[in-house]
Formats: sequence, C-alpha cells, structure tokens
Amino acid sequence: MTVNIENGTGTGTEAIGNGPEEPAARPLRWKDRVLAWFAPRFSVWLLRFLGLTSRRVDVNRVHFDSLYDNGRPFILGIWHTNVMCSPYLNRNRNIAVLISASRDGDMINHVVHSLGNTSIRGSTSRKSVSALKAIIKHLRSGSPVAITPDGPRGPAFELQPGILISAQKGRVPIVPFHYECTRQWIAKSWDSHRIPKPFTTFVVSYGEPIYIPEQMNVQEFEAKRKEVEGLLMENTERARARAAELRGDTRSVPDS
Repeated sequence: MTVNIENGTGTGTEAIGNGPEEPAARPLRWKDRVLAWFAPRFSVWLLRFLGLTSRRVDVNRVHFDSLYDNGRPFILGIWHTNVMCSPYLNRNRNIAVLISASRDGDMINHVVHSLGNTSIRGSTSRKSVSALKAIIKHLRSGSPVAITPDGPRGPAFELQPGILISAQKGRVPIVPFHYECTRQWIAKSWDSHRIPKPFTTFVVSYGEPIYIPEQMNVQEFEAKRKEVEGLLMENTERARARAAELRGDTRSVPDS
C-alpha cells in the first residue's frame, strides 16, 4: 500500500513534498494500453492467491482494533518494504491511500479499490497542501489513512516528516504496521522489498499508538521524528523475530 508524503525539512505543510514535477503524459501505445488493463487485474489476482494459500499470525493487533472498532481515525505507518501486500492485509477497511495522478497511479488505484480501500489522487510534489487537506478530511470522517514514511525514494527505514505533520494536523495517532513472512524473497531494491512465497505465514505486527504534540519547535520536532522512527523499527524487529521463530531460525534476522 503506497501513500507517499515526500521528503521535507519543516514542520508545516511545506514539508509534505519537494520532489521534481511529473513529466507530461505521452500518448499510450497499444502495448501500454494492454499492460494498463492487465497489470492491475493480475496484481489483485496474485495478492488474493497469496492470501488464500497462506496463514496469518497477528502480533499486538489490539492496538489496531481498539481504534478501528471504535471508529477512531489513525495513520498506519508502513515502511516501503511492505508496499506489496499491505493492501491485501488491510483489505475492506476504507483506508485512504494517496496515489499519484499519473498513469502508473491509475494501475495502483485499481488494486487499492478492488481490495476494499479508497484513494486520494494527487501529486505530492506539486499539490502537497491539497494532498494534506484531503488526508485530514478523510481522517476527520472517522476513517484511517496509510503512509509510507520512507517513500517514495528512500532512504529505506528513514522516517520523513510528512507522516508527523499529517498526524499533527489531523490530531490522530500513528500506528506502526509491519509484516514479515516465514517464506519470502527479499528483493535487491533500495527498500529490500518483501515478496511472499506461496504457502507462507504472514507475521503482522502492530505497535502502540503514537501521539504527536500539536505544538513543537524545530528541535522538538526532530526529536519526535527520531522517536517515531525508532518505534516503527522496534515494531519491524518484533515481526522479524516472530517470523524467524516460526521458521525455526535462531539466528539474528538481517535487514535485507
């Protein structure tokens, strides 16, 4: 699930995005049109196949349920390494995913909606303020949002300030979310992406809700950023350790 609030350095809405503008769209070739139709449908089928052939073990899910079941909005903090299966693992939750208005975004949008979630379309590089407003509107409707705090370009596992700003302005907590699998490939990509194998076990771990103060100076904001990053990593390590235990691996679990 990819909600990209890009790198920034301030503590206001200007920190949501500072990436390059997207190139103008070119006319689609027939091969591109076929791919645009086929790719999202195959992705949905693949995710459902993986889900049907696998089992799931939840760790500390009470933190998620206590908010969701009582209609209290929150932000799921999901590292980019977990983008592939997060839409399926959080299906039918009406979670808002911020998706680029590009053609690639159209494919992702199909996957997200097919799995029972919703989307906020827009560019974080050119419409950061409107994207933030849309996120806050969704949160205030009582529904959750998901953000990849190290996306879309990394560095991996390094929390950028957008997620804090969204939680701060929306007055909602951040709930760490991470999954590891007992059987998985780890891609040689910048985010060491997790690709589950069929007949695996998903270990899905949740962290305690993290509340962000409404008023912070620059030093306090940076200290909170590091704290939240550490708590997301703590949840990540908890999922890795549980997955290693289930597969009978007593060795330490590497990042990649």
